[in-house]
Amino acid sequence: MVCGLAGSVATNAQQLPSTTSVPPGTQLLLSSKKLSYNENTHTVVASGQVQIAYDGYRLVANRVEYNQDTGRVRAAGEVALVNPDGTKLYADNLDVTDNFADGFVNGLRIDTPQKTHIVATSAERRGGVQTQFNNGVYTACKPCEENPDRAPFWQIRARKIVQDSEAQTVRLRNATFDLFGLPVGYFPYLSVTTAKRKSGILRPSLGYDDALGFSVSVPYFQVLSPYSDATLTVTGYTKQGFLADTEYRRRFRNGSLGFRAAGIGQFSPKEFETGSADYGKTGRFLFATQGSFDINPRWKTGWNVFYETDENFGRTYAIPGYNSSTVTSQAYLTGIDGKNYFDLHAYRFDEQGSEKSSEIGVKNLEKSQPFVLPVIDYSRVSDEPVFGGQLSFNANETSIYRSQAARTNTNDDGFSRYRGLEGNTHRLSGELEWKRTQTFDNGLLLTPILAARGDAFDINMDDPTPSTSGVNPAIDEFEDGTRFRTMVTAGLEASYPFVATAAHSSHVIEPIAQLFVRPNEDDPGSFPNEDAQSFVFDTTNLFDRDKFSGYDRVEGGTRANVGVRYTGSFDNGVTLDGVFGQSYQIAGQNSFDSPDLVYAGHDSGLDHTVSDYVGSLGVSLPVGIDLSSQARFDNSSFALQRTDVNATYANRILSTGITYAQLAPQPEYGSTNTAQEVSANARLKFAQNWSVYGKATYDIERKGVSNDLAGLIFNNECFTFNIFYKETRDLGQPGNLLDDGETDWSVGATLSFRTLGDIKLGSEDLTTN
Repeated sequence: MVCGLAGSVATNAQQLPSTTSVPPGTQLLLSSKKLSYNENTHTVVASGQVQIAYDGYRLVANRVEYNQDTGRVRAAGEVALVNPDGTKLYADNLDVTDNFADGFVNGLRIDTPQKTHIVATSAERRGGVQTQFNNGVYTACKPCEENPDRAPFWQIRARKIVQDSEAQTVRLRNATFDLFGLPVGYFPYLSVTTAKRKSGILRPSLGYDDALGFSVSVPYFQVLSPYSDATLTVTGYTKQGFLADTEYRRRFRNGSLGFRAAGIGQFSPKEFETGSADYGKTGRFLFATQGSFDINPRWKTGWNVFYETDENFGRTYAIPGYNSSTVTSQAYLTGIDGKNYFDLHAYRFDEQGSEKSSEIGVKNLEKSQPFVLPVIDYSRVSDEPVFGGQLSFNANETSIYRSQAARTNTNDDGFSRYRGLEGNTHRLSGELEWKRTQTFDNGLLLTPILAARGDAFDINMDDPTPSTSGVNPAIDEFEDGTRFRTMVTAGLEASYPFVATAAHSSHVIEPIAQLFVRPNEDDPGSFPNEDAQSFVFDTTNLFDRDKFSGYDRVEGGTRANVGVRYTGSFDNGVTLDGVFGQSYQIAGQNSFDSPDLVYAGHDSGLDHTVSDYVGSLGVSLPVGIDLSSQARFDNSSFALQRTDVNATYANRILSTGITYAQLAPQPEYGSTNTAQEVSANARLKFAQNWSVYGKATYDIERKGVSNDLAGLIFNNECFTFNIFYKETRDLGQPGNLLDDGETDWSVGATLSFRTLGDIKLGSEDLTTN
């Protein structure tokens, strides 16, 4: 461990100035109390507060001698030399050639711009290539101001340190790693590199996992050319054997590409939980490639493609970049030119997890994930006004292929909800919008809006299978084949912002009213809904012309949106902002009350003729407190249907935040219980360099803490220590709470030595009951 840490000292071991090439005509500026020249020895002697500036170097000493015949410079008495890069060298005396190629220094101390420090009894430079430090000490810790002789928090001592600028290496002999002045590790010889790119062994790392055992990772970096390199990391696990992880990288003038391959033959595949995605597997492999290229200043293309032999290999072994619960493979082509935008993407989704095989297990979840080949977005905004207004065009093409239907929970009526059907579908959508804002002398703003949209579908999907307890009405409407859909909209927005000014505050109040006239949405249940499933009605979409989140649904019928927007500022630094409003279905079919395969819009607050009220409020106080909230209220009883409240506070020693979230039952979405939870986090600096932190989430309905974390941090200018403990609990469901539910817990620790590296220790997914 200590050898790996100490090896990195080379990257910061600043040395005496390298051989310099001085431009012709460079002037030397010298000032001193006394200056003399000996014609016999051809020696210039400056004494008394000597200061010399030459080619970016600055030298200060009590006495400086320069011999014109030998080209040697000798400085003595509180010598200080500042390099052009900001490195400061202090010495008792200095004897170097005028090009800094050879020389001697006694009583040396070096302070670098990176705030690292080197002390040596002496140093010698040879041939402008090698610098040898004798009895050297290196640290990134700041010396104690009250007691400079006290040992720093950590340091590396070596009898001899040889820095070779040509070979770009540092060799240490008889080196010791000290903590609090006490030796904790020794290595007789070590050679490390100072180059940014040089072949060799990189810093090892340690780890622990319950199913994998203790681990040691040793990466080897190989430079293949000025434009390419590779890293081979071999990790040994006490329970599972050896993992090989290879990454290749290649840079081009207009981009880069890379490949990654990892694999292991597991020694003990039954160490994992029985029935999990990891259990019983021997050979496990992963392959990935990524690239990004600029075709020209406007166009860019790239990809990131991933494949693994099972559902959880990348996550179990924490393969960098491929260890999340969902890994997205994609390829893209993007172009931007002023107000015009084009984007082509292809997607594939891999689900990772260790859950046991079941109807909702990872394997089934992954099978229900679609291939998106491709999705194309195009947007263009007219450069010149059209009839005095702005004309914009948006288009989207989406092709989806799925091998297994994605059916979720049933709603309160027993109707199944389908997030996707088995088969394939293709949709092409295009929309034109024109709008123009007219400002009147009295401050009234009127914005007429015209829009026309068309959709073409080619549907080849299996009919959804009804659940045993009920039939989704949309199932009867669903149809295969080529289908078309159109929507035209005429709208008008009116707003009247006015300013109210008081002695110590100013306020802007803006009433807003919108009216959109359009025909009904065409048979929403007869079309698949892939990209418009997520829907939350709040003030962020209150004034949207089409409130659905994607192209697969389109809002129809005549609707009015009414509300007021407010901002206020006070001389004492307090600021306020808020929005409150409501929406009305004036005529036609309410799209949010029309069933589709996922019941998008139902129980949203918009599925009635008169919508729920929505409001938001933000408060910012100059003392470091910020409050924000979103809420939806029942249109008749004013009961809370959805609430999100967030409060934060921060000062020099304390930062904290608390969030409250509440959601009323949504029976048609399959949620029959109220959901309420409170999340809090805090970090407190209770002493110099010491902090504690934690966070927790309390489920009000389930009456328990669903997850929590607590940690302790020590942090100074050269060292950070972080240790934490976290838990995740299965609380069951309201009405069926678990008194002894499964608890997943993990502990971890990180030791970070600035300029040297990190040591990480941890365990994850350790299960107790």
